Amino acid sequence: MISALLFVVALQATAELRQHVDAGLRAKEAGDLDGAIREFRRVAELAPSLAAAHVNLGAAYLERRDYGAAIPELRKALELNPDLPGAHAMLGAALLAQGFAKEALLHLEQGGAEELLGVALLETGREREAVDRLEAALLKRPNDPDLMYYLGEAHGRLSKQLFDRIRRENPASPRAEQLMGEAMAAAGNGQAAEQHFRAALKLRPDIRDVHYALGDLYLQMGDYEKAESEFRAEAQLAPGSAAAAYKLGTVLLNRGRLAEALAALERSNKLEPGMPETLLALGKAMNARGDTAAAEKYLTQVLEAEQDTALAESAHFQLAQIYRKMGRAADAARHMKAFEDLRARRR
Repeated sequence: MISALLFVVALQATAELRQHVDAGLRAKEAGDLDGAIREFRRVAELAPSLAAAHVNLGAAYLERRDYGAAIPELRKALELNPDLPGAHAMLGAALLAQGFAKEALLHLEQGGAEELLGVALLETGREREAVDRLEAALLKRPNDPDLMYYLGEAHGRLSKQLFDRIRRENPASPRAEQLMGEAMAAAGNGQAAEQHFRAALKLRPDIRDVHYALGDLYLQMGDYEKAESEFRAEAQLAPGSAAAAYKLGTVLLNRGRLAEALAALERSNKLEPGMPETLLALGKAMNARGDTAAAEKYLTQVLEAEQDTALAESAHFQLAQIYRKMGRAADAARHMKAFEDLRARRR
């Protein structure tokens, strides 16, 4: 922000001009943007050739999110002084907010505004560059929901471009069939999804992830026998996949084959230690075997990794049941309350 001192140095200010400058800065400092705008507008009227007058007025409009009013003031400031600090970034932000992404891009590049530059690149169809800029910005602000949203959007667009290219240039390929299967599954058309997945496997029997997708499809249908067959096939194709071992273990657990389920789940946990889904399944399996100490250990590990998720909800419920059997009424009540609170919040 241009200070009152810069106004005075840039122009041999009159007492009236200095009075409005000081009043505008005080108003802005107090959060009175309407008052700041009134004072800075008067400064611009008194000193129309002073770039700092227009940039301060534009900045006040920008902070009030009156982008349409901010743009002409910031443009005027840059006409008077193309090197005015911060003006390019502010003008770029205002233009971007109004949907003028191409023009905004030029100013954001000059202003070094990395976060908004990533958004402008995305909105002008330069997704690859947008990903790089947004990832760099997210490293500095890892919990910013806007950055996460735009980065996800950029990755999504890149993925769609690649998938469209596969389907356009290689429509009869195993990957094209796999993509169609995934699209049909997402749309809830299980029969069509199964046909495309089977077509992919016919073209390339060793293709990974297709048996896994079929297993998930059969799980949704409640066909555990077919799901087991597919997850077992995936685990054979990819013996290093913790996810495939976990899925096989959960299906075996649901089918009542406890020893086989435990072997698969322990393998999953060895391949990728601490995966919450595997820990939860191991807790259930150990409880079913009667090993409450081991069940308690695994379920407690779930809660160390998860707080407000469906996994945490299930872990609390399982622990409540275990402690009730052990006669630990207070612990059982505590976990049951946590389960009920979580379930209420997640509805």
